[in-house]
Amino acid sequence: MKKVHALLFLVVLSLLPAHVFAQPDKDKVVKQNGKKYYLHIVIKGETVYGISRDFNLGVKDIVLENPKAMDGISPGDTLHIPLMVAATANSSNNTTQLQKADSAKYIYHKVEPKETLYSLAKQYGVSVSVLDSLNPDIKDKGLRAGMDLRIPNHNYIAAAPNKADTTKGAQAFKNLVNGSNLTPEKKAGQLLNRYNIVLMLSFSQQEVDSVKMNKLLDGVQQFPLYAQISAGFYSGFKMGLDSLAMQGFNTNLHVFNIPMDSNGSRIDSVLKSPALASANLIIGPPYPTVFNHIAKYAKVHQIPIVSPLSAEINVLKDNPFASKAVPSAITETEQTADFIAAHNHGDNIIIVHNAEAANDNYFDLFKKRLNTALSIIEPKADSAVIVKYSDELTEVGKHISDKKYNVIVVPYQGNSFVPKMVNQFTNSKYNQDDSICIFGMHNWASMDVLDPNNLDTMHLHYPSNEYIDYTNHAVLSFIQKYRSNYSTEPGYYSYQGFDIAYFYGSMLKKYGTALQDNLPGEKYSGLHTSFDFYKPDEKGGLENKAIYMLEYKNYSLVKDNL
Repeated sequence: MKKVHALLFLVVLSLLPAHVFAQPDKDKVVKQNGKKYYLHIVIKGETVYGISRDFNLGVKDIVLENPKAMDGISPGDTLHIPLMVAATANSSNNTTQLQKADSAKYIYHKVEPKETLYSLAKQYGVSVSVLDSLNPDIKDKGLRAGMDLRIPNHNYIAAAPNKADTTKGAQAFKNLVNGSNLTPEKKAGQLLNRYNIVLMLSFSQQEVDSVKMNKLLDGVQQFPLYAQISAGFYSGFKMGLDSLAMQGFNTNLHVFNIPMDSNGSRIDSVLKSPALASANLIIGPPYPTVFNHIAKYAKVHQIPIVSPLSAEINVLKDNPFASKAVPSAITETEQTADFIAAHNHGDNIIIVHNAEAANDNYFDLFKKRLNTALSIIEPKADSAVIVKYSDELTEVGKHISDKKYNVIVVPYQGNSFVPKMVNQFTNSKYNQDDSICIFGMHNWASMDVLDPNNLDTMHLHYPSNEYIDYTNHAVLSFIQKYRSNYSTEPGYYSYQGFDIAYFYGSMLKKYGTALQDNLPGEKYSGLHTSFDFYKPDEKGGLENKAIYMLEYKNYSLVKDNL
């Protein structure tokens, strides 16, 4: 299976251009055998697929004119890109006839003073290179006031598929994401025919280049972790957009490879890209350091930007256009306190305190939040008892009740005493006691030193934004479609990519440019991730607070929604 995943990554990576914008300054128009072509010089990272999307053509249109492209393309290659019939003709009658014939496919815009290609690209939801290719006069004479530009009519493109097929596809994907609960808000923005979405991931190109295919197939070598994450996320993300496309939502997806260690010049070149200037939504980069650089740009240009994988809360600081999909440990701690107050306020609640632990932040936060919540829910109830941790569990044992259900909370992330304590409980007289459970932190699930059998014995509960129910028919439908598309199994990040694409795409489709204003209050239950946003700081961005409470039960994980 690892080999299959590795080969899948090669397929996905081969489809991804370094960025999907053409380079007009390196291209020119020529005429050969009575036909006009755009000569395109291939740059590093470009693919036939990416170039075809950039010029609003099919792959076959490029391959037919460039047969050698069947075997792949390389930087420096010259491709003949067939030009669409020019919008200008020798005869005014021909022009009129042409415009009538093309009226379903194109719209015409008369350039106003001070308008630029970038502003027009953003206005009509197309790339600059598409405007270039449809309007050759721009290349020869530049953009001038009074010029008539031909622009793709996206309503025509959306209506092109067979109506029955579209309806059937829309219903299939509606069933796939039947957990969606998106409700309209009063505040609405400008709705566009097509949206530009920028996706920034880290494919670590240099590390990928060092992978040896023979070692990969023999199982001796694996793809770099970041590349695996990005490939999985991208494949799921594409399926999310495909789902929305079947419902009439049209996008231009621009993908950037932003390695974790990107230097200033690399980031600067991305920030100067026309694709970024015309973006309606930016997803990524996934890592906080690089994300913060892009987020500053998004703030200045008022573009919603999403941190898709990081739980770091600082990415939202002083940026009302930022949001993040993964709840922070602080939010998870607060939600755990609220859950226990709501579900266990009549039980015997014991909070374990370890004075020698390196960090008491979550302990203090949990204690304060729980006591506040308990005082509201049941004012006369006894507050939770705080017990000092000891190697022999003697202090904890003194407070365990034989008349009430015992809820033991250990709000510490990954400290060395955690596995020791769980093992002590498992080997103590409490290991067969069904009147006791432990609440821990999210990262406990990834601690190799914790034996799952011990966690099951102690009925471990922990907060998480990640859960896949393999009995859910929507999940099973997604798996089937993923296998059909990629000939392999979806990974953890594939589900996450789908949910983020589908949720944020649905918000764009419904609210347009007012997406960010309408995130708070929206709730969505996905295949893997749920969304429920709030503002931790009045001046900052939006954090997802949707949490599941997961429990080890009968050697499987079950969930309760908060």
